[in-house]
Amino acid sequence: MKKLFSLNKLALICLMLTILFSCATQKEKQARVTLIDSLIKNNDFKFVAQQVNPLRGGLFSAQLRQLNGYYNLKVSKDSINCYLPYFGVAQQAPYGSTNNGIQFISTDFSYDKIADKKSGYIITIIPKDNNIVRKLYLTVGESGNATLNVNSNNRDAISFTGNIEKR
Repeated sequence: MKKLFSLNKLALICLMLTILFSCATQKEKQARVTLIDSLIKNNDFKFVAQQVNPLRGGLFSAQLRQLNGYYNLKVSKDSINCYLPYFGVAQQAPYGSTNNGIQFISTDFSYDKIADKKSGYIITIIPKDNNIVRKLYLTVGESGNATLNVNSNNRDAISFTGNIEKR
């Protein structure tokens, strides 16, 4: 009888700890959602690329590549700073260029932000002062997971998955 009482006590303690930890996890999740929302609303964030998927490589192909977290897209109200790798087919390459990535800084761009039905955002950025990128489409989930699709002028499209962080 004493063993049964101890087991019930232990089960009750485990249940209480589980409830306590789930409440803490919910608070952390809500804090993350609030942070992401404020970063996007203020147009002041950084997209950190974790994976890259070229157009000609399917989701399960060997072309899906993990990145080291060093590549990013920084967005502020007055500038876009893009430093991303490129893997894919270029229809035209500039003569003598050694820059193979998607690297530019833009101060003249259009920025369109739409709130998604699933508590996220769809952001379209069109840089007007460079000849590398035509459009950037950034889809952001409420928890900060994001997908960036890059349409270039002389290259195949490429997409990146990653996270939104404070700039």
